[in-house]
Order: sequence, then structure tokens, then C-alpha cells
Amino acid sequence: MVGQLLREVQRIKSEGDYNSGEALIENYGVKVDQKLHVKVLDRNKKFPFAPYSGFVNPVVVPNLDSKGKIISINIKQPKTFAEQMLEYSKDFSFLPLEN
Repeated sequence: MVGQLLREVQRIKSEGDYNSGEALIENYGVKVDQKLHVKVLDRNKKFPFAPYSGFVNPVVVPNLDSKGKIISINIKQPKTFAEQMLEYSKDFSFLPLEN
């Protein structure tokens, strides 16, 4: 079933089949079982994180002794996806601004 659905999505994208794409969204992406929706919302109340936080990666920060040996690890969670991306751009941007 999933393979067929993925094939259909790829076909729609490849061919630019707007009508089939619209039908796919209207049939599967818009209609929600309200009882199931309430269950999901109730379960989700237990988690204090923003819905997008699954895309925000924790930062592992080692605590070192005087010899540089790791004695413990702290985990820092960026507050937002934007904060994470700005840190990544600062720490991992190795390309020069001008070539």
C-alpha cells in the first residue's frame, strides 16, 4: 500500500498532474477522524516541546578536567530551529564568502 502511494506521489510530481495531486490531498490530507484527532491531542499534552522540535538537534557539551579528559556530558537544547541553524552556519561554514 505504502509503495503504491509513494509511486503515485512521484508520478504526480513528475508529470505535474495538478488534478490528481489535489484529489490526493482532498481524500487523504484534509479529512481527519475527529475521535482519533482528540486522542492524539490529549497524548501530545504530555510533551512540553514545540511540534517542530523533532528537527532541533541537542548539542552535546563535554565537561573536561584539568588534563582535558571528559568527566561528564551536558546536553543543551537549542530553543528554536532558527537558533540551531545560525549555530550551524557559524560552526560549520567553511566556504569563503568570495571564491
